[in-house]
Amino acid sequence: AGQGVKIRAAQSIAIASYLGLIAWVMAWIILLGDVAREHISVWLVLFVSPLLLPLRGVLAGREKPLIWGALVSLLYAVHGGVVAWSDPDQRWLGLVESGLSLIYLVSASYFNRWRTIANAQT
Repeated sequence: AGQGVKIRAAQSIAIASYLGLIAWVMAWIILLGDVAREHISVWLVLFVSPLLLPLRGVLAGREKPLIWGALVSLLYAVHGGVVAWSDPDQRWLGLVESGLSLIYLVSASYFNRWRTIANAQT
């Protein structure tokens, strides 16, 4: 029973942080950042569409989309770190982006690992 609780918790955290990352990037572009109004749609396509590609599989808890989501989220961790390092006015935006990305990376990794171990034991 304890193993199942860990697996469900890791999956819930992974899904919440991935959806949070999508929402955060959209909010940053539309509301919080200094993106010119006429360029918002272009920035949304460039920054949000990579996160949408593995979304269906991430929500379903499938192994390969979770891994692809982790690889994609690394780009956002790096982007957030660069912004936090180089732009004092938007530092907090970058730190939140990096934080959500890294939370997803860790929780998705544990979810995949624990589920694989649990399936091997049955």
